Amino acid sequence: MVPPDTRRAPRVVISRDVEVMIDGTPVTLINISVIGAQVTSSVSLRPNQRVRMSLEDTERPVRFNGVVAWASFEMPKEGPRYRAGINFYDAAPDMVERFIETITR
Repeated sequence: MVPPDTRRAPRVVISRDVEVMIDGTPVTLINISVIGAQVTSSVSLRPNQRVRMSLEDTERPVRFNGVVAWASFEMPKEGPRYRAGINFYDAAPDMVERFIETITR
């Protein structure tokens, strides 16, 4: 039996390099939904850390607050990095959807 999908919103997997900003530092977007995202970062991200996120690929930047839901440390060939899930606090869903449309064209 397949467990039911527990996601609160559908996620879009990013198939190319897309950078977004967390606290002014560029991070790589792995997937995104209107309520959260997964990123990789060269700077430390810790669970429960509050962050300021900025999506810059749109006509006008979308800025909002979030919190790191989970984080892990990785050591790939390219060097150490953190992988983290970010829950969005006050992002406008329509603005995030516009950003998703822009980066998936």
